[in-house]
Amino acid sequence: MFHGAINDAIPLLDALTDLDGRSLVYERWLRAVALGACGRYGEALDIVEQISTGTPEYSMARSLRASLLRQLGVHDAALLADREAMSSAATPGAAIEAMTGLSADAVGLQDALTATTMISQASSLLERVAADPASAPMWWRHRVRLSWVQCEVALLSSDPPRAVEHARRALAAAEAATAPRHVAKSLLFTAVSQIDAGQRAEAIPNLRRSLMLSTTMGFLAVAWPTHAVLAALVAQTDAKVAQQHFAAAATITATLREGLTGDLAARWDARADIRALQRAAQ
Repeated sequence: MFHGAINDAIPLLDALTDLDGRSLVYERWLRAVALGACGRYGEALDIVEQISTGTPEYSMARSLRASLLRQLGVHDAALLADREAMSSAATPGAAIEAMTGLSADAVGLQDALTATTMISQASSLLERVAADPASAPMWWRHRVRLSWVQCEVALLSSDPPRAVEHARRALAAAEAATAPRHVAKSLLFTAVSQIDAGQRAEAIPNLRRSLMLSTTMGFLAVAWPTHAVLAALVAQTDAKVAQQHFAAAATITATLREGLTGDLAARWDARADIRALQRAAQ
């Protein structure tokens, strides 16, 4: 799930039988994580909704729902899910997830003050609970996700150098944990921050490495934006390569669109970046 090819996780989950109680709830959460990483957002959201209130995993499920909605660009609905996650958080880990999500929602809604406040609270709590060196490694995923959002907050605050620092911190933590999907996404964050910081040449190898990981290991949710950023970056110097990346990104987004219905499908189709990508691919 976190340390290998995501496509391998779903058959392993399918092989589990006769689960009940909390084992069944946790299997659903893991399955939704895997489906989301593969870009099967509609299926992932359906699975998440099967985790009901009153279970210890409910807050995690709400945070996951919010994360999936953010990846679809639906930040207002993600905010509602993260508020539910925060109100039902029964552990420090769940609270950190929820506060990190609330900060990411605020970034998407262009609310820099709330984004800064929530990520600062999440960071403070994480530092307290991870202070013990013996337990510090178990918090790697929280550290990576927190650094991603710190990177986004820095970009929203027009501080690209700080954004690069946070992205590199996420990358180091993901590499130390041997978590390829988190490495691929951290490389994308690093590259985008470097572009904003005027380090375009430095961004290209990070994008290529991210693309290698995401395409070979099934991380479609990371692959398509990486293709799109790389295409835009090389468009003026190599139009043919740029067109190939635009086409690849458009193909992936069309695949992601197949699993969406109703309002989510309509909002995906209305996204300016998706429309621009489709035009560029043509």
